[in-house]
Amino acid sequence: MGQTLTEKILDDHLVEGDLEPGEEIGIEIDQVLTQDTTGTLVWLQFEALGLDEVQTELAAQYCDHQTYQFDFKNTDDHRFLRSAAGTFGAYFSRPGNGICHNVHKENFAAPGKTLLGSDSHTPTPGGLGQLAIGSGGLDVAVAMGGGAYYIEMPEVVEVRLEGELPEWATAKDVILEMLRRLSVKGGVGKIFEYTGPGVESLSVPERTTITNMGTELGATSSIFPTDGNTRDWLERVGRPGDYEELTPDDTAEYHDFITI
Repeated sequence: MGQTLTEKILDDHLVEGDLEPGEEIGIEIDQVLTQDTTGTLVWLQFEALGLDEVQTELAAQYCDHQTYQFDFKNTDDHRFLRSAAGTFGAYFSRPGNGICHNVHKENFAAPGKTLLGSDSHTPTPGGLGQLAIGSGGLDVAVAMGGGAYYIEMPEVVEVRLEGELPEWATAKDVILEMLRRLSVKGGVGKIFEYTGPGVESLSVPERTTITNMGTELGATSSIFPTDGNTRDWLERVGRPGDYEELTPDDTAEYHDFITI
């Protein structure tokens, strides 16, 4: 039996457990991100681990939520976050630099990598083939320390896109249709994997619009295969070397099937 794209990435990062729905698995995390609402606690928890530096390939601290400076509170938080990032070896994105999901997508996200973030919309980079999951601050701190991330193996649902978007329709309408059909709890315990001929007609920003709002379904994550559009987009942002061709096997079996 072949593997889904999700299973391929999980299998490459598996450190414990079996890829059977409902079973607990532990996976290695390549990248972590956090932001200024959740980041203060993440770094305090990381400090408590007693490590000199982050152990993941990459860690990034973004300041994009608490950008107003009416008093000293946010300013002090940002000073602490900048200091922690510099001390432990994480990238620091200053206030005004952009939203964490998009800045990370443009600068660091890569096909086939795992990303854990202390933000609910962390799955955004799934639009370029990265398996990205949002979680709690302690999970992110442990991952930064080199620990595995433990999760109940989700069901992988195929969302087959047929044809092209009609006039006046956008990628946002795809995920709104998913919400209409499934509701805000329809994705709990699931990863949505987008396939089909319609994928080719969507740019990476359009794909990440869909994966970003998978969170509104309650989904663990959402992901697209990579193709020429992915390669071209990575070239345009100056990272052609990060491209990797990733697709599900023809014989992959999914737990459910949706057509749009």
